[in-house]
Amino acid sequence: MTEWRPVLGGVCLAASTEALVYAMTGQFTLVGGITGSALAGYLIGCDPADGAWHGMMAGVVWGSILMPLSILLTFLNQTPILFPFQYIMPFLETSGELTTAIMLALAMPNVVSGSLGSLARRDAKGTWFDPAMAEVEAVEDAQ
Repeated sequence: MTEWRPVLGGVCLAASTEALVYAMTGQFTLVGGITGSALAGYLIGCDPADGAWHGMMAGVVWGSILMPLSILLTFLNQTPILFPFQYIMPFLETSGELTTAIMLALAMPNVVSGSLGSLARRDAKGTWFDPAMAEVEAVEDAQ
């Protein structure tokens, strides 16, 4: 089940980061989405699978905002497309290859960074390197 607060937090960080990167370079990159996905993974908890899912969801929501905006600005301002793709496009021959490259480049880094965000939270709690700290002592019911 998706918890939307961490996803919203990740999208807000992605928007702020990407606005800063765009102001500095004049290009859209994948940096905002990756940092937002890591934050979503961190906020959701210590399970890397949950972090990966929420990182991907933050990437999907942010991509739904970023892609139409970047295409619009590409046509209006004659700016290059999303950062790594202007260097990748000459090597691709068909639209299917381009679509696959875009989908993998937009989804996989978000999944990995969300998972790493959860692992960072796990490490901050001290449970990653010391498994003995991960064991929780049972709390007896008060009578």
